[in-house]
Amino acid sequence: MGLRKWLNRPMRGHHLGVQDLTRGDEGIPLNRRRKWALQTIDQAPFQIWVVVVAGIGFLTDSFGLFALNVVTPMLGYVYWPENKDYDGVPTVPQGIKTGMMCATLAGTMLGQIAFGFAADILGRRKMYGLELVIVIVGTMLMIMSSNGEKNSMAVGGWLVAWRAIMGIGIGADYPLSAVITAEFAPRRFRARMMSWVFFAQPIGQLLANVLSLAAVEGFKSRITNTAISCPLEDPECFRAIDRLWRLVIGLGMIPAVFALAFRFTIPESPRYKLDVLRNVQDTFQDTKDYFDAPELDAEGGEVIMLYTEPKSPGVPEPQHGVSRQSTSSSEIAPDEVVESDGESDHRRSDGHGLAAPQVQYPPGDPNFVPPLASWEDAKLFFIKEKNWIYLLGTSLSWLFLDFAFYGLGLSSPEIVRHIWHDPDDPRENVFSSLKENSLNTLIMVSVGAVLGGAVMIKVIRYASPKVIQFWGFLVLFVLFIVTGSAWTKLLDNSRSGLIVLYVLCHIAFNLGPNVTTFIIPAEIFPTRYRCTCHGIAAAAGKLGSWLVQIFLAFAFKGQGEEKKSDWERKNFGHILQVMSAFMIAGAATTYFLVPETRDRDNKSRTLEVLAGGRVVLEELNTQRRREDEEEL
Repeated sequence: MGLRKWLNRPMRGHHLGVQDLTRGDEGIPLNRRRKWALQTIDQAPFQIWVVVVAGIGFLTDSFGLFALNVVTPMLGYVYWPENKDYDGVPTVPQGIKTGMMCATLAGTMLGQIAFGFAADILGRRKMYGLELVIVIVGTMLMIMSSNGEKNSMAVGGWLVAWRAIMGIGIGADYPLSAVITAEFAPRRFRARMMSWVFFAQPIGQLLANVLSLAAVEGFKSRITNTAISCPLEDPECFRAIDRLWRLVIGLGMIPAVFALAFRFTIPESPRYKLDVLRNVQDTFQDTKDYFDAPELDAEGGEVIMLYTEPKSPGVPEPQHGVSRQSTSSSEIAPDEVVESDGESDHRRSDGHGLAAPQVQYPPGDPNFVPPLASWEDAKLFFIKEKNWIYLLGTSLSWLFLDFAFYGLGLSSPEIVRHIWHDPDDPRENVFSSLKENSLNTLIMVSVGAVLGGAVMIKVIRYASPKVIQFWGFLVLFVLFIVTGSAWTKLLDNSRSGLIVLYVLCHIAFNLGPNVTTFIIPAEIFPTRYRCTCHGIAAAAGKLGSWLVQIFLAFAFKGQGEEKKSDWERKNFGHILQVMSAFMIAGAATTYFLVPETRDRDNKSRTLEVLAGGRVVLEELNTQRRREDEEEL
């Protein structure tokens, strides 16, 4: 029995939860039920359970993605003890290191596009949870990787392969968690709920560093060697570090297993059922079960609102509406409802036998039933109505952001070492080296990311995602220019100042475009294409992160392998200057190609209004200009 059915089972003649509102409502037209369901969702309280279900999985994905920073230095001690840096510390060969990063990111891109498309075709619920299964399986396979008996296998190849599998599951969670949260979220809490879900990313990053530090401390007694690498005559040192990295990676499966129980019992998205499946009756029932619903007047068929407005907010009047027609009428015949048998929620109405439309509603009106996905509709929406501009804007914004974010995030072990460690001060031993890697990354990366994400949850109430994203890109541009230009001087004279600037960069990431690029694509596209478009935009971001790994690996090479690390340490400021150019490009893209998702009163527009695309939003902007002129 699923969690939802278990909680909703009869208890001494009563049902746990919301009062049953469906009794005696047989005479209510289905279009009224649709309107009631949408308005009920948009006026519901903050949905904590949605945030928890989506957030736990996102935390797991973040843990798995950024744990690579933590375990990469450990892998060098165990499998590549002869490959040493300028300090004599064993390190993973650059080719294997870049291969692991790129395999993870390439798998993430594949998962974002494939699962995003599948979620629009098959439904959100069928895909949700499957991605965590992939992450769990990939994690289990990775922690079992080895060189085999007498080096009969290459551990680097296995690590690259299993990281690619993990990446597919990690990538799949981006469009699914974002879209499910957006479609379940009340209108006024939508941006905050999605900010909370994304806040799980820095929490997962923090957790990876904290658990790594705790694990290193726990293995201190077994890493007793005083040298900076494990000598061949001390197999206990190798065994301890080998167990250590497997433990850190394996711990990421624990929250994933707990999240599975929730994800497999979550209901189908109500908007997907209304707009794609056309299953009004089941949506009506789900709304009753999961939301604090207002009463429905069966005689008049009217919704008694928690608060009333003169008309649907942000929706043009019918005479100003666009000519796109619904594939269904405003009065849908009761016998056309697709009843669910609990096993196949995703059967669709074929649209035959529907009554002729009585009223032409504009897109954005709760009574408007959008068309089903088809090649003709896609050409109309994206090409003729030019909504490809929004897809291009969200994709480029994410690409420009991730070029810098993952350039710093996934390369943090090298960057942290450059900032904290003086090459003239040799390292003491294996234990101190591993401890410093975890502790310094915890201070410089996780603290800034968590602080920025926490503040973002508050700021998103008062400023729109587009405004935050635009100014966030500009702030990052300034920080990268300043830090990059002063890198050499600060590295030689003021390491504390460099640490502060680096932390500020991570605060700006999470108090800006790192969160908003996740939010905006889940809001501005119609239900029938929402997951696909979010997946495409997210994949564009991972393309940027993939490109920056190639850039960092091959663009700045010293003359000779021994001088490479020292050369990179002195010239990393130039990399930050290159990243600053991507930040200014992100600001320009946001300003010109990304739509505003809030109205003049800073209230989030409904998903139904935003789904109308450029035609509807431009009409709203025209009305706003008229009202401003009249006020003047």
